[in-house]
Amino acid sequence: MQQRRNPQQFSENEYLKRQRIDYVATMTEMTALSTETVGVINRLAHLRQLLMQQIEQRASKRVVAYTHALIFGDRSAIAPDVTKAYRDLGVIHLLAISGLHVTLIGGGLFVGLLIMRCSRATAAMLTIAFLLVFAVMAGANAPVVRAVTMMVLLLVKELSPLRFTTFTALILSYNLQLIRDSYQLFQIGFQLSYAVCLGLVLSRQIIARYRYKPLQLAIVSYMATVFTLPILSYHFFQFSLASVWANSLFVPFYTALLIPVVILSVILIPLQLMPAFANNTLEWLLLKSERLALYFLDWPATVYVTGRAPPVSYWLLGCLIVYVFVCWENHRFIKRTQVLLWLFIASLPLQTQWANGGMIALLDVGQGDAHFIQLPNRQGTMLIDTGGKYVWQKPAAWQQRQKAPFTIGENVVNPTLKSWGIRHLDKVVITHSDYDHMGALLEVAAELSIGELIIGKGAAADPLMASMLAQLQTVKQREVKEGDTIMLGVTQFTVLNPLPEGGIGENEHSVVLSARLDEQNWLFTGDMEIAQEKRLMKQYPTLAMDFLMVGHHGSKFSTDADFVAQIGPKEAWISVAQNSQYGHPHPEVLAILNQQQVKIRSTAESGAIVYRFNGKKPRIELTITPSD
Repeated sequence: MQQRRNPQQFSENEYLKRQRIDYVATMTEMTALSTETVGVINRLAHLRQLLMQQIEQRASKRVVAYTHALIFGDRSAIAPDVTKAYRDLGVIHLLAISGLHVTLIGGGLFVGLLIMRCSRATAAMLTIAFLLVFAVMAGANAPVVRAVTMMVLLLVKELSPLRFTTFTALILSYNLQLIRDSYQLFQIGFQLSYAVCLGLVLSRQIIARYRYKPLQLAIVSYMATVFTLPILSYHFFQFSLASVWANSLFVPFYTALLIPVVILSVILIPLQLMPAFANNTLEWLLLKSERLALYFLDWPATVYVTGRAPPVSYWLLGCLIVYVFVCWENHRFIKRTQVLLWLFIASLPLQTQWANGGMIALLDVGQGDAHFIQLPNRQGTMLIDTGGKYVWQKPAAWQQRQKAPFTIGENVVNPTLKSWGIRHLDKVVITHSDYDHMGALLEVAAELSIGELIIGKGAAADPLMASMLAQLQTVKQREVKEGDTIMLGVTQFTVLNPLPEGGIGENEHSVVLSARLDEQNWLFTGDMEIAQEKRLMKQYPTLAMDFLMVGHHGSKFSTDADFVAQIGPKEAWISVAQNSQYGHPHPEVLAILNQQQVKIRSTAESGAIVYRFNGKKPRIELTITPSD
C-alpha cells in the first residue's frame, strides 16, 4: 500500500483504512465461481450495469457521459477539462447526484402520481419504494443516501401519524449513516453534503425574506459557498470565487431543462424510443453548457488559493460563520460581520504561510527534480525545476474512459504548493531541458502565476524548451550563465554553471545555484556531471557546502569523490523514484557519500523532504519516517 509521499497529499493507507480495507492482495489468476446474481442489492447493481451498457450502445458519447453522471453517479466519462471547469466554477455538484437531483426525481414522481389520482398514501409508498431502488442504482454514495433518507422520512407523514421536520430528518439521516458506517465521517462528499444541508436548513428564515426568485437563488448559492468553504479549504486548499454567480446561472438551466431531459432520455433510450432529433438536441444542450463552463474558466480570479491553514484558523472561521448568520437572522451588524468574515477568509493564505515560515523542500516527483524555496515573512518564493513524467505509450481505450491521467504538475507539484498557500512563484528556474526536470512547467504555469522564468544561457535552442517558452510569452523570461546572480528577496543565488558561452540545455549545461539560507550553504546542481564538478573544484577552491542536492538523481556520472571531499557537505539529498529503472542512486555514489560521513536522504525512502526555518532552531521533516 502506498504511503503519503508529499505533505498533505493523498495517502492510500489512510484511504483504504477508511474504506475498511485491511489487506491488499495481488491476483495471479481469476476463476469464475458462479454466474448467478444473488441478493436484491446485487441484482439492482446488475440492472444498473445493463442500463448503462444499453445507453452506451444507443447514444452519443457526450449523452452517455452525462446520463451516467446525472442518473448513475459515474462521471468518469466526462472530459477532464470539463470536470475541472465545473469544479473551479463551484458547480461540480451538478455533475454528481445530490439533493437537487433526488428532489427533482422523487418530488416529480410523487406529484405525477397524485396527478394520476393516486391517494397520497399510495403515492408516498410508491415514491419511497422507487427512491430506495434509485439510491442503489445511483451508487449509494453519501449525498444520495442523505437526500433519499431525508425525503423518505418526510414522506412518512403520509403513511403514519409521525411528523418529521426537515431539521429532524437531517439529523436522523446523519446518525443513520454513521451507524451504518462511522468512517463516512472522513469522506469529503459526506462532509460537504451535510454542511450545505445543515446550513441551508438553519438559514431558512433568512432565505424566506427574499421573495424575488433570482435573488433567492443567489442568496442560497452564497450560503452554500460559505458553509462549505472551511471544508474545501482544508481538503483542496482553495475555493471558487465564481460559485455564487455560476450557480445562479447553471442551477436553473440544470433544474428546469437538463436534468428532466436526461431523466426522460434514460427511460426512452433503452426502449429505443428516443427520436434522433431529441438525441441531437440533448447533445447540443450539453455541448453548449460545456463551452459556457470552459469560457468562464478563462476568466481571471475564478479560484482563491487558501492553503491548509492551522487548525485554530478553521475553528475561528467556523465560529465566525455562525456569528455572521446569527447576526443576519436578527438584522444586526449584517454588513460589518460580512466584511469581517471575508477579511478573515482573505487572510487564510497569510495565516498558512506564516505558520509554515521559511522552507527548502525537495518534493517527491518520482524520477525527476522539483525544489521549492520560501523565505520567511513572505520575502519570496522560488521553484527550481518542476519535475515531469514521461508517457511511454498511449493509454488503452479503457484507460482513456477513466478520469484525467496522473501528471506531476496537476497531481503533485500544484496541490503541494497550494497546500502551503502558494498562489504566486516569484522565480521559476529550469536547470535544463530534460523532461523530468521541466515537463510539468506548463501545468504549474496554468494554475500558479510566475514572476520570472529563468533558464540557462542557450537552453532555448532545445525544441522542447523552445516550445514551452513560446507558450509562456506573457511571463518574463531570462537566461543566466556563470557569474550571474538571482535575487530572491534579500537572498542572493549565485550561478556557477553553465559557462558564459552557454549551451543547448543538456546535462552539462545545467543551471547550478549556490545560496546561503538560514546560515547554511546550499548547492542545487540539476543534472550536473563530473566534468562540471571538477571545473567548480578548480575555479572555486574554497567552495564549501552544508547541503548538497545530489546531481543527476545519484547517477554514477555525478558526485565525484574529490568533489564531495572538497565541498564537505553535512547532508546530501537525492531526488529519485522508488525502484528507479535507471538504478539510481548508484552504489558508488552512496559509498562515496558514506565514506565522507555525509547524511543521505532520498525521496525514494523519505518522500518529500522539508527543511523548515524561521529564526528559530531549524528542523527537517520527512513525509515518510522510518517508523512508517
